[in-house]
Amino acid sequence: MLFATVMVGGLLGSMGVPPFPQISASARTTMQFVGGMVNSRPGILIPISHEGTGLVSRDAAKSQPGLTLIQGTMPGGPQVRLLDHEGNEVHRWTVDFFAIWPDADQIIPARRIPASQNNYITHGMWPMPDGSLIVNLTGLGSARIDACSNTVWRTQQPLHHSVTAVGNDTFWIPGHILASETPQEYMPDGWTPQEIDDAILTDHYYHDSVVLVSADGDILREMSVLKAIHDAGLESALYQSHTETITDATHINDIEVVTPALAERLPQVEAGDLLVSLRAMNMLAILDKDDGALKWHQQGPWVRQHDPDIMPDGTIELFNNRATIVNGHTPGSQIMRLVPETGETSVVFPRGSADAFNSDIMGMHQPLENGNRLIVESRAGRAFEVTPAGEVVWDYRLPFDDEFASNFSFGIRVPNDYFTMEFPQCSN
Repeated sequence: MLFATVMVGGLLGSMGVPPFPQISASARTTMQFVGGMVNSRPGILIPISHEGTGLVSRDAAKSQPGLTLIQGTMPGGPQVRLLDHEGNEVHRWTVDFFAIWPDADQIIPARRIPASQNNYITHGMWPMPDGSLIVNLTGLGSARIDACSNTVWRTQQPLHHSVTAVGNDTFWIPGHILASETPQEYMPDGWTPQEIDDAILTDHYYHDSVVLVSADGDILREMSVLKAIHDAGLESALYQSHTETITDATHINDIEVVTPALAERLPQVEAGDLLVSLRAMNMLAILDKDDGALKWHQQGPWVRQHDPDIMPDGTIELFNNRATIVNGHTPGSQIMRLVPETGETSVVFPRGSADAFNSDIMGMHQPLENGNRLIVESRAGRAFEVTPAGEVVWDYRLPFDDEFASNFSFGIRVPNDYFTMEFPQCSN
């Protein structure tokens, strides 16, 4: 049934018949991912768009000192690399699904178990000062691995996309709730939970949640995102997401903890509430930290956004992917600023056409201490630092092979003294 929908939607999408341009784009993404099951390289990869390997440029006087961690699909498989400021690899963690879940067939549905390292991605992580990492394997779960990539713990439920540290004790991570555990009133008309599960071809699920995880990997709390949308009466948002894809209602890709500065701008919001990014709805929303109720939301003008960050003044800056369906062409991605109490938006970067960058999925950014910004152009296998004036002062690129770029799902810069240990020589 879904295959027929994909094929018909793709045909009508190519003809521009609404609402099928969105379905066509979704179909291309789905088929590309599934193609990783038969291709010799990971299906997430696309051809190289930026030439060069390693650190292709650096202005030591203008760039922020520190170590850079990059997570993604690179030569050697899913991994995290630690780079010094000169672009040299200092350390590497291997994110090996088969080592983390050797008993996967006892925990994970058989059709979701990846066939090889080309069939899963690692997306979202947080470095700990002791050299361990909290890492996500999208749609499969989260794990803590030590400095030599050995498993410290792993979850037994599917978590994904981002890891937001609350101190060093707990982490907010997006989660999935099984369709079989989803109330029928949350389902699209004419679909049963089993039909939804059977139709899903990718690593996503229909029903998203926000999950609080302890430093020991215990699930402390879980709240449904779909319930928040349903209870708030946002039928138009659900209709929009169902138009794009029936099997991925919200597609939460980030969680941020509301700061006092943001709470001051929105009287209905409290510090500690949760700012979430819902890609399928082009929506930012704030959920109550205790019961998950929706307190505030805005849809667009961004398209398929990622990584909203709360600035010190309480404004929000995000990675606006601007997918290729917009106006029938590829406009390029943006870093966008939102004034939440008025809805006013402005583009922070690029500053001009020469600064153009683009990632139709994923993407993230990090404001740095010196006022610069680290941007991860995920699909291009590129991480670069720009000044407030838009000057590129640090630029790292990594091909996967002669034809395809690596995929950088996440990147972060930390101080040189962030880690409290010397990295060991690891046999693995």
